[in-house]
Amino acid sequence: MHAIGIFFLLCFANVHNDIVDFKIDKINRPDRPLPNGKITLKASYAVMFACLFLAVGFGFEFWWLFAGVAILCFVYNRFLKGLPLVGNFTVALLTTTPIAIPILKVGFPQPELLNLMFFAFTLTFAREITKDIEDMEGDRAMGLRTIPVLLGVKFSLILVFLCEIQCLAQLAMFKLPVFFAVLPCLLLSAIFACLNKIRLSQTLIKVTMLVGLIVFYICST
Repeated sequence: MHAIGIFFLLCFANVHNDIVDFKIDKINRPDRPLPNGKITLKASYAVMFACLFLAVGFGFEFWWLFAGVAILCFVYNRFLKGLPLVGNFTVALLTTTPIAIPILKVGFPQPELLNLMFFAFTLTFAREITKDIEDMEGDRAMGLRTIPVLLGVKFSLILVFLCEIQCLAQLAMFKLPVFFAVLPCLLLSAIFACLNKIRLSQTLIKVTMLVGLIVFYICST
């Protein structure tokens, strides 16, 4: 039930983000359903509220956590998105919510889950900065003050690489099978970033997270 609640919570956050980014996406991603007119704003709002209701409903045992995360998503999309690093940090923190639920149920931190939280946090942070690089044109036009807009692409990529190195170092010390599983993906992501193929780099970070989660699960069973 909690997994279903988390699914709808993520859907709520993504739909609300698309609504807030409507004007930006007309510049950065005009092919997406909302900016190209395939989906109306009215329909998007209806889906957003339905997802929020279902998220809190399915997450009834920890309704306060689901409601709090939903509020944080709203605040992020409306007010924090254009702030340097604050928005990136908020999204990275949000991705650790599904991992926090088992910790809350047991009542004390578990090393395995803490390592997984660190993995999810650092890679999401790296992906968000990479996404900011990809969205620079639209963000600058809308007056958003992201790290790439303020400090440039090179500095932003250094931050991304530092996050990836930190993640790999953590895995090498505490979760060697995951380290070897995700290393090729992160290396390819770094190579594509250096070649200015930012979308491919960002996609590979997502693949890294998926591969890492699968191997984490296999190692824990």
